[in-house]
Amino acid sequence: MEYAEREQFGHEGLTQALLNGLEMAFEGDETNQSYGWYNGLLFGLEPLSAAQAGQFITEDGSTIAAHADHVLLTLRVVLAIFNSQRIEADWQSSWKLRQLSEAEWNQLKSELRLQYQATRRLILEKPFWREAELTQMIHHIAHTAYHASAIRQVLRSAP
Repeated sequence: MEYAEREQFGHEGLTQALLNGLEMAFEGDETNQSYGWYNGLLFGLEPLSAAQAGQFITEDGSTIAAHADHVLLTLRVVLAIFNSQRIEADWQSSWKLRQLSEAEWNQLKSELRLQYQATRRLILEKPFWREAELTQMIHHIAHTAYHASAIRQVLRSAP
């Protein structure tokens, strides 16, 4: 969807609000009074083994590993767009991740952390936001929070 470039938004409060939202989506934890009950994506993934991440809850459902891989692909695409680059994104295959080794699972979690940190740097270093960019970043934060919550529900349903 295209948006008219009516304004450029630049304000330290806006930057901090974006950082807070991104941090909550990725890092929020149940022991932190700032976030209360909410646990972020990385917090939810960290204690899981590769076997847990690759486990099916329902026959046609997605694994936690697939959710994580999908978010990683989204991070890569968002960062590429903001850096005026184009990458090919195979959205269908991002949902096919099933079984993986402990080393592959740890690598996926590590790559998620690295891409999250790159997104934080992008927000911190951006001097102003165009409406379309701001909309895209807000969408990205909401999308990540959705997957963190979906993973939480998968974990609650696990036998």
